Amino acid sequence: MKKYVLIAVCVLLGFSAFSDGDTRVVSLFNDGWKFKLEDRFDYKSSELDDSGWREVTLPHDWSIESAFSETNSGRNAWLPGGIAWYRKTFTMTEANRGKHIEIHFGGVYKNAAVWINNNHVGTQHDGYTSFFYDISELLYYGGKENVIAIQVDNSIQPNCRWYSGSGIYRNVHLKILEPTHVATWGTFITTPEVSKKRATVSIETTIENMDEAKEIVLETIIYDAEGREVATERSKVSASRFAKKTARQELTVKKPNLWSVDTPHLYRAESVLKSGKVVLDRYPSTFGIRTIEFDAERGFFLNGENLKMKGVCLHHDAGSFGAAVPDASIWRFRLEKMKALGCNAIRTAHNPASDAFMDLCDEMGFLVMNEFVDKWDKTYRPNLAEDSPFYDVSFFDPHFSDEWKRNFESTILRDRNRPSVIMWSVGNENHPPESLGQKHGLRTYASFVRSLDPTRPVISGMERGKDYKGRNIVERKVNDIIESCRYMDLIALNYGEQWCKMIAEKKPGKPFLSTESYRYFNSTPEVRFASVERSPWLDALENDNNMGVFLWPGIGYLGESRTYPDASGNSGLINAVEFRRPESYLYEAFWTEEPMVYLAIYEENPDTVEGTWGIPKLSRNWNRTAGETVSAVTYGNCDSVNLYLNGKRLGNQKLADVPNWIMKWRDIAFEEGTLTAKGVVAGAEVCESTVKTAGDASRIQLTADTESLKPAGFVRVELQLTDDEGRPVVFSEKELTCEISGDAEIFALNNGNGDVVNSRLNCTNRPTYLGRCLALIKTGTDPGALTLTVKGAGLETAVLNLKQ
Repeated sequence: MKKYVLIAVCVLLGFSAFSDGDTRVVSLFNDGWKFKLEDRFDYKSSELDDSGWREVTLPHDWSIESAFSETNSGRNAWLPGGIAWYRKTFTMTEANRGKHIEIHFGGVYKNAAVWINNNHVGTQHDGYTSFFYDISELLYYGGKENVIAIQVDNSIQPNCRWYSGSGIYRNVHLKILEPTHVATWGTFITTPEVSKKRATVSIETTIENMDEAKEIVLETIIYDAEGREVATERSKVSASRFAKKTARQELTVKKPNLWSVDTPHLYRAESVLKSGKVVLDRYPSTFGIRTIEFDAERGFFLNGENLKMKGVCLHHDAGSFGAAVPDASIWRFRLEKMKALGCNAIRTAHNPASDAFMDLCDEMGFLVMNEFVDKWDKTYRPNLAEDSPFYDVSFFDPHFSDEWKRNFESTILRDRNRPSVIMWSVGNENHPPESLGQKHGLRTYASFVRSLDPTRPVISGMERGKDYKGRNIVERKVNDIIESCRYMDLIALNYGEQWCKMIAEKKPGKPFLSTESYRYFNSTPEVRFASVERSPWLDALENDNNMGVFLWPGIGYLGESRTYPDASGNSGLINAVEFRRPESYLYEAFWTEEPMVYLAIYEENPDTVEGTWGIPKLSRNWNRTAGETVSAVTYGNCDSVNLYLNGKRLGNQKLADVPNWIMKWRDIAFEEGTLTAKGVVAGAEVCESTVKTAGDASRIQLTADTESLKPAGFVRVELQLTDDEGRPVVFSEKELTCEISGDAEIFALNNGNGDVVNSRLNCTNRPTYLGRCLALIKTGTDPGALTLTVKGAGLETAVLNLKQ
């Protein structure tokens, strides 16, 4: 058994305004920026008059606030890229002269060239990696104005396989430190031994001394979640002039509270640097104690407990927000929806996520496959027809070969101590298993990652490749997969779970992981697109060596669109608007213990369904033609299901008789009224799902996700068409018009169909889709009370009042 044991740390720095008395001041640097979607060389000049430029607050994504157009790339959701400049003017007090000052960017898409006071500081090409610069000697002090200017070049379109966004789309921070301080991302915390009685905590602390040589003391204090001191250690350190020095310490935490997916306990370590009685720095690190093990035959273990990864792939955008997600509450809401389905793992597809997102994974108990990049050097789909919009398009960054080491290292240093991160992925679908390029890339990139962090397995989401032809195709494919995974620490493969049993029989010495999987259909060992109605999750359940799946995708995302006006498709367990899709109920059945059942109606022949990433056409519509024969499906985790039509039982099916958990009910003679599925456990009906015949739409039901307003926050309001009796109407659509009063605005109005009609440029009116829309309301700094009024032709006006 190969065992990885780690205590992980995530730096959660407190925010404050500039303060000359503090040793470490971290300021959110998002306000007061000027923006212009235009490119001129003199825009970098400190002397430029930018008074006519647009004022913006970061995070900012200029693509999502632009107009959709068929002339743009569907990869970028039919939204434009371009070249733009950001500028900000600020001052530094005289007291800050001699301090160490850094500017930190969570993410800029892309090709970010940074100037300060007419000096070029650096250029970051990759748009997803966090980066920072030491700007101490480039600033003016004592009240003279400083100007930072940033050129962002996302003009070559498309350059990403999905929607990237454009601009400074993540937070920016300014950090003011003493010359002698703990380096950025400067703690690495592991645990050589973990037991119920104690955990040995090994901490490497990198001290950066941008001053003359001195003797200092490093004191590390560990606190539990209640703020109680549980361990401390002091060390003397000789810091050389203008150099870094790494100090190593060991501490013991007695009776540790282990981090897990169900109980994500966190600790905080404070690294205190002192010179005599003077405190030079206080560096906080939040971490969790846990062990991870990967066994070739038995799979994955967290804290000694065998656990399947119930995972999803997630992109970085958040629907109507685009790439610029303004605060952690947006992702918390989305991750809570994933958690409610039983999801316990996330793949950051296919790039590093934001600090705020990763903090949530630590706090909420998600296992994370942390991915550095999508493509290394591969031209995408050169085998397609030349008139295809995706023919011969390069989706690897042309600067990748020069920048990859720096980018990989930045993400590893930032995230290497997080308890949520259990593996690193060096890429996605670059070359098929039999190729030389795949083995060469894995040899190069995986070995570099191990040199920085030997505590976690290193993998890649390997492309499964085309179906083989000729003799012994399955044997040859399995052998090629195992050989290509030589440089990985696991057998990691996209859409390859149909081979996991055969791979185990070869005894490769590594467990299997489905790094990307269909949500509903499956393949055979011989044919990829075989439309087998069997979730890949069942392969994980039935094979001990298969550690789990990462479904594609967990939440719908923008881009990767082939046909206008589709901008986001209609994929995911929940779609980009955060409405649940039918397959989410199948995975709730798979992944949760609470008895549940879900009922839906087939809108196609249930016996001839085909697909890949999609599912059969289903609805909740029980408005049919008299005498029509229909079929239904139930997803559930109960012993059996009873189906009733207007109180009369039509039949019972046992889950044990349905190996794929897709329970089909054929040839139901339609009658107006109610079709009900009831889940049965130990002979008792314990849960139900119904579809009802509804009348014409006459009302609008407004449901907010909160009863009280928060300043500068967001409120989700679902707009649902109903009939006079309050029954949902899903068979006809209406144009809805929204008005809002109070210190608030309608930030987005989206019906969930993935169409470009949901533009942010129009947040007043929208046609419903499946009888509903979602209004996203942004409150002001003092919202007090707001009123949302929704109207539609032939509908009773609906009014929602909310207070702070």
